[in-house]
Amino acid sequence: MKDMAGVVHHQERALVGESWSRGPLILSWEDVERDSQGKQPGRNVVIHEIAHKLDMLNGPADGFPPLHYRMPITEWTAALSAAYESLVQRVEHHHRSCIDPYAATSPAEFFAVISEYFFCAPEVLKAHFASVHCQLELYYRQNPLLRVRPD
Repeated sequence: MKDMAGVVHHQERALVGESWSRGPLILSWEDVERDSQGKQPGRNVVIHEIAHKLDMLNGPADGFPPLHYRMPITEWTAALSAAYESLVQRVEHHHRSCIDPYAATSPAEFFAVISEYFFCAPEVLKAHFASVHCQLELYYRQNPLLRVRPD
């Protein structure tokens, strides 16, 4: 890993997934299997890493993927920026959040994590960040809340 000064640091860390802008998407099979069981609402490494790939279609991962034609940039930016800042404030002040605090590490991670919630725990995302849920409905062109869930 290269820091801001250009110094390369070698480190080892266990990752559940990784997306490279001009390369592969790498996933931990153990985590893919665990996530497929749905025991942790709002968690899915496959969705998370695919969201990063979508985000990188227009440059570096920054939480701002290329939007569909007629999706107003101002509405996307307002909804996601406000929700991100709210989550960052909650995490910085050690307040509990229903959204994984990892989402507060950067706008790119926020987009990936909320994408996980959108598909895997849409009721949580809608309850806490309704305007973000609305933007993701437009972006992903679907509403997972309309799916019938088995009891």
